[in-house]
Amino acid sequence: MESGTWGTVFADDKLAAATGDRIVHHGRLLESAGRSRRVSEALMFGRNTSAQPEK
Repeated sequence: MESGTWGTVFADDKLAAATGDRIVHHGRLLESAGRSRRVSEALMFGRNTSAQPEK
């Protein structure tokens, strides 16, 4: 869902903007090393992904 349509979810554009602002302000970025399990499973089923090569 695009960020511009969250007003329909919350039934109010201002409430949607305030909620998004609060989440971004208090959020943390989590990074993990290694390959994603979803990417591994997608490759196992032959799906073409833009995954980075293993190190």
